[in-house]
Amino acid sequence: MLIRLFAFVFSKLFIGIIRINNFSMAPNLSPGEYFLYEKQSVFISNYMPGDVVVIQTSHSDKRTIKRVIAIETDLVQVRGPSIIVNGKHIRKYEDNIESSNQTIQQWKVGLGELFVLGDNTEFSIDSRIYGSINVNLVKGRAWFRLWPLNRMGKSFN
Repeated sequence: MLIRLFAFVFSKLFIGIIRINNFSMAPNLSPGEYFLYEKQSVFISNYMPGDVVVIQTSHSDKRTIKRVIAIETDLVQVRGPSIIVNGKHIRKYEDNIESSNQTIQQWKVGLGELFVLGDNTEFSIDSRIYGSINVNLVKGRAWFRLWPLNRMGKSFN
């Protein structure tokens, strides 16, 4: 009985499960997959670029999963098909052709904020749409793939 109580409390305080419901993180994370995530606490606060995080977006009551690409004080630019953080190209859309007259979008990530993107930028609603997110909207960091069994534990970073 004590073990069950401990497991219940532990899961409510420290561990969560999320199911992927869309293609915004494909092919690294696919619809129908389940992940364990460390819930945000005093022990987890330093998110880094590359982390896959569970967020509660301000435009929806649902939780979703995205990749951190920039942290506070970083400068993010979307220049045509290229995504640039602090002057370094980090991603390029595959199907677009860059031209010299394309619009440049730019964000300076504020203190206590993160800039998040879906890995599948063509099908992702992310910080390019709603801007940087407050770190308080982060519910935790994904760390282990549970399902499907043939991909259990496989890296998604």
